[in-house]
Amino acid sequence: MDIINRLFDVEDIFELFHPEAVVYLFTILVVFYLGKKVYDLLTPYRLDEQLTKADNKAVALSFAGYMFGLGIILWGVLSGETIKHFYMDILDTVIWGAIGIILLNISRLVNDKFLLSRFDNVKELVQDRNIGTGAVECGSYIGVSLLIMACVSGEDTGFFEGIVSTVIFFVCGQIGFILFGKLYQMITRFDLYEEIEKDNASAGIAFGMTLIAIGLLLSDFIMKSDSIPGFAVWFILSALLLVTCRYMTDKIILPGQLLDEEISRDQNWGAAIVEGFMAIVIAFLINAAF
Repeated sequence: MDIINRLFDVEDIFELFHPEAVVYLFTILVVFYLGKKVYDLLTPYRLDEQLTKADNKAVALSFAGYMFGLGIILWGVLSGETIKHFYMDILDTVIWGAIGIILLNISRLVNDKFLLSRFDNVKELVQDRNIGTGAVECGSYIGVSLLIMACVSGEDTGFFEGIVSTVIFFVCGQIGFILFGKLYQMITRFDLYEEIEKDNASAGIAFGMTLIAIGLLLSDFIMKSDSIPGFAVWFILSALLLVTCRYMTDKIILPGQLLDEEISRDQNWGAAIVEGFMAIVIAFLINAAF
């Protein structure tokens, strides 16, 4: 009977309703609003016009990744281990939200200059409405936000120490994304950048989702350790494991046709989504195993 009483206990319901939660929610909405305004200010196109009048799905995909990434960062702040005074928690949410907005916009510049350096990302998004470019930017935003979230949700080491640690691992993560992009280009039988520039959405989707997987792997290490050499070793191991996962997906999950041909020749979105989700689920499993 005890289990029946626990299952139908209503006392926990009243614990769900706290006036502070409304303030947290309002603060989050304000940070989202500021994030959108900063994004609009720093891009050479009008976001509202592209999302509504132009019905530009490539820009929408990129912006969705940006906002989703900002949400991940705020989730990391709110779910952190350290509980402070209510007003200090609100201030932390605003400050780290602002830092997250700045770093996400920096990551977009890094993405434009280094990760997809062979063409003009703005042209691809606005003029060509290139879904592949939007998917890569979306994956990059989410992957970077996971790194930032890992830095802000761990043990409190002090405000300035937290900022320094976040910036250091943000830089390391960006380097890791660029290096993994080079590796991904090497292991595929097609030219990744050429396929994306040709508006091959499947190539961008597969690569963007794999960037999320890399972000999951690297963020898990940051939650457990603050060692830069360890981070470098873990990145190498993670990259090799994801490459192996891609090979196994090709041979076991999608037998009969080469994955690269499905993506490059047939522009098969289905194969790209399978590759991407396999990379993400493998990242979860690797984190659990190690």
